[in-house]
Amino acid sequence: MTSGPITRLGLADESHEHRHGRIRHGIAGAVFQQAPQAALVGVLGGIAVVAVSWGTGARVAVLGWLAAVLLETAVRLRVAGDYAARGPAEAAGADPGVAATAWIRRWLASAVTAGALWGVAGACFFPSSPVLQLVLVAAILGVVFGSLSQLSSYGPALLAYLPLALLPLVARLWVEHAPVYSAAAAIVAAILGATLYMGRNYGRTVAESVKAGIDNEILLNQLISEKRIAEDARRAAEAATRSKTRFFAAASHDLRQPLQAIGIYCSLLRKRAQGPIVPLVRNLSAGVETLSNLVGELLEVSRLDAGAIQPRIESVSLAEVFTGLQREFLPLAEARRLEFRVRETNLCVTSDGLLLSRVLRNLLANAIRYTAHGGVLLAARRRTGDIVDLEIWDTGPGIHKQDLDRIFDEFYRGESGKGAADGTAGGFGLGLSIVRRICGVLGHAVTVRTRPGFGTMFRVQAPFSALLSPPRSGAEQLPESSIQPIAGVCILLFEDNEGILNSLARLLRSWGADVISATAFTGAVVKRLGRDCRVDLIIADQNLGGPVDGAEAAFRVRELVGVPLPVILLTAMSPMDVLAEFHYQMRRRLESNPQAAAAIARSRVEEPIVLTKPANAALLNARILAALGIRPMDPEALARAQDVAEGWEERIL
Repeated sequence: MTSGPITRLGLADESHEHRHGRIRHGIAGAVFQQAPQAALVGVLGGIAVVAVSWGTGARVAVLGWLAAVLLETAVRLRVAGDYAARGPAEAAGADPGVAATAWIRRWLASAVTAGALWGVAGACFFPSSPVLQLVLVAAILGVVFGSLSQLSSYGPALLAYLPLALLPLVARLWVEHAPVYSAAAAIVAAILGATLYMGRNYGRTVAESVKAGIDNEILLNQLISEKRIAEDARRAAEAATRSKTRFFAAASHDLRQPLQAIGIYCSLLRKRAQGPIVPLVRNLSAGVETLSNLVGELLEVSRLDAGAIQPRIESVSLAEVFTGLQREFLPLAEARRLEFRVRETNLCVTSDGLLLSRVLRNLLANAIRYTAHGGVLLAARRRTGDIVDLEIWDTGPGIHKQDLDRIFDEFYRGESGKGAADGTAGGFGLGLSIVRRICGVLGHAVTVRTRPGFGTMFRVQAPFSALLSPPRSGAEQLPESSIQPIAGVCILLFEDNEGILNSLARLLRSWGADVISATAFTGAVVKRLGRDCRVDLIIADQNLGGPVDGAEAAFRVRELVGVPLPVILLTAMSPMDVLAEFHYQMRRRLESNPQAAAAIARSRVEEPIVLTKPANAALLNARILAALGIRPMDPEALARAQDVAEGWEERIL
């Protein structure tokens, strides 16, 4: 049979005997805790009795009685000290009831002895003077009341002490056979009865308080245990998240490297494919693009979970954001014969322009993908309280009620999201998960309203801003048809992966560029540039797998040729991390070689262009044109310039 308070994990596992023993120990603790106060009252009362009885002629008896009172008081304090030293440990032991009974018996014996001593004082040391008699009665009653809180903690001690201490005094007053003494005897007897009644109630209160304290202790231990379990679970979850994040971070480079090579080879195949192999190459390219997008989204989720993406909060013009999104999604909507409307706005919000564009881009991509008829609307309106609502409306199939709570989970696609409106496969189920995470980083609320069969509206709420910051450019999606020849350009290429180095070199050569390639910055590269330093552009992988990374290699080449050559860095890292490393290298070189300040000043305006792997061929081509300052051709000139002679390659081993 168990007893104890009911906790969230059920009834406290404690036997009735064990619990009762702990309660008795708690009562004993309450008794002994008040022993010093009661002892002080007893000593003062004893001195008062000696002073009153000193003139009765029984001085030896009075002194003997005082010695007995002092001895009893000393024993009581010793017992209280012993309990303070050993009692708590015994209360927490396996059998607290036995130990508690021993302590309470010792206290009961002390109470009986004290009561008898004060009874002797009232009966034997009764003075003849009425004034001294009054002092004696007051002293005995004062000692009784002074010990009441201690005695009342344990009912049997109170029942033993009070009658022994007060009844002899009542009898002594009664035998005087005078009305005033009889009245005094009646008053003392009434005090005895009232004190017994109040003491019993006080004892019950003490017992309930001790019981409540034990219950609270059990609940507190239970809470601490549950908190420890919750903390262990939280730490385990955080460790799992960190492990997952470290895995994706470590795998980022290894995942992107082969995708970069495959994408480049697909670009070369598309350029040379003819006849029935063209559809196969087109399908292969689409599969590679899908895989690249999946890897990118998985790594972005990992970076968001790890807190690696830090927003740059500023004032963002929604007109610029909406214009870019309209230019990007209008052709997609027209291809699906959907009406895509963007409501003009002059509002600004406090956000990160690139991250906010990513949120809206994911929502618009879903809206267009799953809408078969009708259209999509992108709008913004200011509400009260300086909040701007960014809304994407569509006339798609809507979202079923049972899916609403899970649409922001990773890899979850509801019934309405299993396939796109054109019959192709749907997304990976990561777009809305990324939306939720980015909005969490930005502090923007994201909500959804839907009506199955009629459409859906996603709303992102951002703070209104009255200021405007300069625009920042984001990632571009360029078609393969925009690739432009770069004949006559000499490119120095660093890539530690042989497969990617070969594919990149072949791709650049197919555009007419001459390529000097190497897997690392070595002495052979220095000798080669010493013979002929004609280089127009540096393309380097940031992680070259050795002591010299891409940024360091770019600085060394610039110093060798004496010109701040344009640089494109390919990386699987965060572009901000790569730029930070570039600036660190620049500061370090300035500190170690102040005379190089002029060259570094020239380099300062030539920050590298950072491309995140896997970068498609069209984007790489566009960045090369931008780095070299070559203006893009118009479509007619671009069509005439496609037949370009392949460039040469020199491999430095």
